[in-house]
Amino acid sequence: MQLPTWLGHVVKSGAVTLSTGDVEALQIKAEDNKIELCIANKEFLKDVMGSAGSGASIRSRLAQLKGIAGELKEEGLTVTLSFKGDRLVTIGLEAKPTLSRLVTGTSAVEINNLRKLLELVV
Repeated sequence: MQLPTWLGHVVKSGAVTLSTGDVEALQIKAEDNKIELCIANKEFLKDVMGSAGSGASIRSRLAQLKGIAGELKEEGLTVTLSFKGDRLVTIGLEAKPTLSRLVTGTSAVEINNLRKLLELVV
């Protein structure tokens, strides 16, 4: 069981804010089989993306994302990632991909705002 799926089953509702030093980095909200990750700090996202895939190819990162998203969908869970009120990605049960399905190869990953997502991770 992947960490996001485990969290979806363990955390039923609540909210937590993570900070690095005195700077708010991430807000996590959970309710009704949904986990919302609200990025508050662009540098935090870049650090996480860099460390999560250090040395990994885009293909292997995508395969990992597809695995997590598929497991979330099977378990009836949804995780969303947003930045300053803009939803960037939805994975799991509530993902409704259109063109992003062609890129990701799965119906469990929806890219909600590609332009903003690219701005944040590049």
